Amino acid sequence: MLPGVGEALVAALGICASPFAVVPAILLLFTSRPAPSSAGFGGGWFAGIAGVTVLAVLLADLLTVPDVVPAWASWTRIAIGVALVLAGLAKFRRRSPDPDPPAWMRRLEEATPRRAVRFGLLTSAANPKVALLAAAGGFSIGAEVQGRGNEILAAMLFTVIAASTAFIPVAMYLVRGERALAPLQRAKDWLTSRIDVVMSVVLVVLGVLLAWKGASSL
Repeated sequence: MLPGVGEALVAALGICASPFAVVPAILLLFTSRPAPSSAGFGGGWFAGIAGVTVLAVLLADLLTVPDVVPAWASWTRIAIGVALVLAGLAKFRRRSPDPDPPAWMRRLEEATPRRAVRFGLLTSAANPKVALLAAAGGFSIGAEVQGRGNEILAAMLFTVIAASTAFIPVAMYLVRGERALAPLQRAKDWLTSRIDVVMSVVLVVLGVLLAWKGASSL
């Protein structure tokens, strides 16, 4: 594994575990054009994560002095980690015991492939929680991975892992056809009913890990 990728992998797994990657991809399989819509969402989700990650890598390159571990990188990890912990705790406090489906879930019932791509971009690049994790991964890669080629490889690996779960539903549908819909529907219902708790746990755990890593490297 490339040096520095291990820490970024933690952030990638956090994005990968997000219900916002899986639930829309499943819902789009129940539209009039299931495979193109779900795959389009996955493509938009991938592009959004890649864009934020690359920007963070480039910013880290501009601010990093060669052969010196920058203090700003440690403080950035701490700041992002604290922000994630606070976001997770706030989400847990605001959780509802019987949450209603959010409005975006209802809008996806009539989504076209083009709208699915836009939705994937918005729910990744414009989602503060996802963008924070992608930025954390990009900063880690830019600060610790040496060489432009290795940075590109690390950023690509990060994005593939982070976005992978958005493509699982459409892959199951392509392999199993209509038989995949029943288990996917059950998975969607489970995630939807626990979406606040799942996201809270993911954010707090990853926030603590990032803050601890940043503090330990000062």
